[in-house]
Amino acid sequence: MTQQKALKFSALCATVIAAGLMAACGGGVDSEDRHEHENVSIDTAGRLAASELNATTLRIHDLDSGSVESSHVMSSVPSAVYASPGGRYAVVMQRLQDRVQFVDGGIWQEDHGDHLHDYKQASRSMSFTITGSRPTHFDVQSGVQAAIFMDGNGVATPAQNAGVRLFTDASIAAGNTVAGMDLSQPLHGLAEPVGEKLLASTRASDAPDTLPTHLTLYQRSGNTYGFVRQVPTRCNGMHGSASSGSSSVVGCLNGMLLVKHPTATTVSDGQLLATPLRVGTIAGHPRLPDQFIGIATEGAAPAPVTTRFYAVNGETGTVAGFTPEGWTTGRVRRAHGFDRSGQRLFILDDQGSLITSQRQGGAWAALARVSAAIPVMPTAAPWPLIVANGARDEVYITDPVARQLVVVNSRTGVVVTRRDLGYVPSAVAWLGITR
Repeated sequence: MTQQKALKFSALCATVIAAGLMAACGGGVDSEDRHEHENVSIDTAGRLAASELNATTLRIHDLDSGSVESSHVMSSVPSAVYASPGGRYAVVMQRLQDRVQFVDGGIWQEDHGDHLHDYKQASRSMSFTITGSRPTHFDVQSGVQAAIFMDGNGVATPAQNAGVRLFTDASIAAGNTVAGMDLSQPLHGLAEPVGEKLLASTRASDAPDTLPTHLTLYQRSGNTYGFVRQVPTRCNGMHGSASSGSSSVVGCLNGMLLVKHPTATTVSDGQLLATPLRVGTIAGHPRLPDQFIGIATEGAAPAPVTTRFYAVNGETGTVAGFTPEGWTTGRVRRAHGFDRSGQRLFILDDQGSLITSQRQGGAWAALARVSAAIPVMPTAAPWPLIVANGARDEVYITDPVARQLVVVNSRTGVVVTRRDLGYVPSAVAWLGITR
């Protein structure tokens, strides 16, 4: 064998041996590809985005380390802070400045087709901004999309009309909205997104006040909405809304308006659920389908004022009074919220007592009552807020007077600890991966 042939034979053998070794162990490329496509799950409690009273700073509290992960300076003082539909971004409303900004909380989950992949990175401010006249109401279809209803400004010259802007977590990342529309008048209204449908409020010319009177159905077409029809059942003094399961509920002067979603493109004619008091707030949870709590006020200052509660069953179209444990005349709700399961409801009264109710036998039953959960109640806003952890059995209550965050075990309703913040919290939202 010549020297040249020997070299070629040696090279061929080396190639065959290397190929055999790669086949035997799975191969370097294939092994790395499998590693990249394995499930990646991060055990994280998430983060809290909290604003400070009269300050432009938004702090991101990391619940795993117990420290402030980062602080972000907004253009103006936030009027409210919400979590985006997927829980990744803080939605920072600045109502009087006609602006909404976004902060990436740094924790999210991606669906890679054959597996789910969790990520945890540093938070960051987004350059994307939504502008419009008086962004006020935030209505979310959990895990899917959210709509911001912009009230408009009737005292501006010329008057600025109301509008709706729809977005998703993906559209925030891309720096745009998904869809939107403008109305023909300024209006303190609402817009409930349900799939490709939108239930937005409108006001009749003979309305008894400046609030809406009807819901109107719109259908999304590309990045706009087209008028379908007005829901005929009237709801004077419309305020407050929620959707879950196949139901949407809004508050009215004489009760609540229930609208059903029988198909992806249609809604019912509406049903008025009468109550003796005006309902101005609706509470619901995506994991508690077709069940809602209507919140009303009885009396007016200087006479005693009492908060009253109504349990709504959207599936059966019924409403019943609901009294939290120990609730008496003269007690006023200061904050409320569900836990991550939607099976427990937390109500904080004006004396700082925390009352926890849980679903049992298709109704609300008493679970726990903690006196002085907030030892000293503020005498004016900002009031305490309740927000649920979507990955842990915890809820958090802000304490503006003590400048603390009160941590509650959501399964027992018992206060676990109090964490000093060092500032007066005015708004808060949980960000992370919902479990």
